[in-house]
Amino acid sequence: MSELVSYPVPWDLVLGLTPHIRRGTRRDLTDFTAQVVARMQPPPVIRGLENLPGDPRFVLAANHYQRKGLWILHPASVLTQALVRRYGTLEPPVRWLVTAYWPRWRFGPFSLRSPGDWILPRVAHALWCYPVSFHGVDPAFTARSLRGLLRELPRLECPIGIFPEGAAGAAGRIGPALPGVDRLLRRIGRPVVPAWIGERDSRLVIRFGPPVPPETDVMSAICAASGMRSSG
Repeated sequence: MSELVSYPVPWDLVLGLTPHIRRGTRRDLTDFTAQVVARMQPPPVIRGLENLPGDPRFVLAANHYQRKGLWILHPASVLTQALVRRYGTLEPPVRWLVTAYWPRWRFGPFSLRSPGDWILPRVAHALWCYPVSFHGVDPAFTARSLRGLLRELPRLECPIGIFPEGAAGAAGRIGPALPGVDRLLRRIGRPVVPAWIGERDSRLVIRFGPPVPPETDVMSAICAASGMRSSG
């Protein structure tokens, strides 16, 4: 079994978003993710670029691959850079859906809103993402964000990125999609490109599968891209 590699969190890049968070502006996502990927040693492996369609108006769906020493920002940045390699200088190269609203902190009978509920949606905006809440925490927040996505959909010339398992997904297993993901994909109505994220020989590996219709079971499609069966 190969040794797992630890990829340091690029805190300087994250903290460098501060001016954009203050002003409500957006960071160059191509440059940001390129810097993240450039620090990943050994370099990640990307397979199946030929499966990416000529038209970038699709949904990119990947398993949520995160573990100690590998933040979801790392594989998301690799996926983003793969899209840059395929489609060139779209700005942004992808619009990700990201979890940016968390369960309340509980201390016995008392509870407080997570401090991240203020900062994370602003970080998401700075990185061209659509923020949604942790599953079941604030459905109204998620609904507002998804309505915004659907309003902008006719004008979006780039892929929409989603991790269907949500923040509960982890490295080493592929679970079921969150409730409602299937309805969202049908509502968006774009082809879905599955991407499997894993590790082989101490390297992060991305494998793109061929596009599937939005009605397809998305987790099964991701498993097919890897040659595995779904556990959900």
